[in-house]
Amino acid sequence: MQSPLSHYIFVAKRWAWLVILGVVICGGTTYVISKLLHPVYDAKAELVISVSSTSPYENATASLTLLPTYANLLKNPKVLQPVADKHGLTMMQLAGMMKVTPQSNTQIIDVDVTTGDPQTAAQIANDIAQSFTQFTTTQIGGSVQIEVISAVAPITPASPKPVQDSIFGALAGLGLTTALIVLFEWLDDRLTTSEEVRTLLNLEPLTIIPELSAKQRTKNAEETPELAEGCRILCANLNMAQARQPFKMVMVTSAMAGEGKSTVAANVASFLAMSGKRVLLVDADLRHPVLDQHFQLDNRKGLSSAFLENWPQVQSDLEGQPTEIPSLRILTSGVLPSNPPELLQSYLAHQLFNYFRNTQKFDYIIFDTPPLLPVADAQIIASYVQATVLVVNASKTSRKVLQQGKQILNRTSTHVIGVAINKSQWPGYGELQDYLSNMQQRPRADITLAMSPKSKPTQRAIEAVNTAIMPSTPRKSVH
Repeated sequence: MQSPLSHYIFVAKRWAWLVILGVVICGGTTYVISKLLHPVYDAKAELVISVSSTSPYENATASLTLLPTYANLLKNPKVLQPVADKHGLTMMQLAGMMKVTPQSNTQIIDVDVTTGDPQTAAQIANDIAQSFTQFTTTQIGGSVQIEVISAVAPITPASPKPVQDSIFGALAGLGLTTALIVLFEWLDDRLTTSEEVRTLLNLEPLTIIPELSAKQRTKNAEETPELAEGCRILCANLNMAQARQPFKMVMVTSAMAGEGKSTVAANVASFLAMSGKRVLLVDADLRHPVLDQHFQLDNRKGLSSAFLENWPQVQSDLEGQPTEIPSLRILTSGVLPSNPPELLQSYLAHQLFNYFRNTQKFDYIIFDTPPLLPVADAQIIASYVQATVLVVNASKTSRKVLQQGKQILNRTSTHVIGVAINKSQWPGYGELQDYLSNMQQRPRADITLAMSPKSKPTQRAIEAVNTAIMPSTPRKSVH
């Protein structure tokens, strides 16, 4: 069972690109903007307020009491107007440049002036301090003394600070992307574990085939242990289900297109045949057939011939075309009709599926059908076949779509054996990959199954089916 920690690690890996993108964009943009902004310098003059008194304690107490009052007086127009006139500024401009801050628990008032020129900033701060000293001397007088610590022209700008600003921008990007990830995960309607499949559909996951990389998809099945073992597990589950409740005709379908049902059907048929089973793989997708190109077969005659030609003429063609695996035959779709649903509900269709049901030439007849939701073909075929395997794209299919597909199958007479989870990016494959890697490193003997001469596959046949299952040259993709 998947632990919460592994789920969080999986989510982190899935969204790592978004986090990196957000941090880089926000941090980089902030750095560039900071570089383009004009620098601003901050000069600070300090005023030390003291009151003449008989004791230092009374001096400090009186000074602290007067500090807020003197800080407010620094903003008085009589103090600032001479400075504004000297530097050609308005009172509003000067007030916007300066900041008066009494330092807590001290006798010091800071006068900060911020402007684009460091010399000007220092000069204005010192002029304000001198103007205030003259103002208090002439207007207030008394025993209050003001000592001025002159401002020095700053060397480095107070802002912007590109490195510091870019760090804050990167942190803002991290926070933004984290919020987006939480939102996306909350809105995400896709499955995250095999337990959810079991709970949602009340069906057993028959196998889990992980998402293959582009490099893996160019290799044959034997060179891709995750794919090969996933298909073998599905074959084993089909054999066990057949032993419990005998059936011959199996439909492989999915809720929507693009979930990999044709690939799963082709792989399972091939692996069943390689294990000695007599298998007929039928391309029952009369709208978008792919098995003829997948196995490089002639598609002039196929399943649709049963509806377009006389029955005695097509009966022999229904056994399909031979492949390099002696016990695997492929019945392609044939010429595509304009009205598949009507043909599949006709008397000829009943006759066709009765032939498949009663033939003793095959142990399995596997039907690759269209998806369930877009068209009616699959649910019509489901009423004829005895068993169904539902293929689910773990990285794309939503819970809502799966439930709709399951409801369609529930209205038919077919027995849904379980779910083949395809293209899974879920965590939990570390132990499987380690086991398969260790298994590949051990020396092995080439042992051929003991079969009848008619069904015994040659080494050439095994190599050929591997190429057919996972072609090394680009072909029309299956869905």
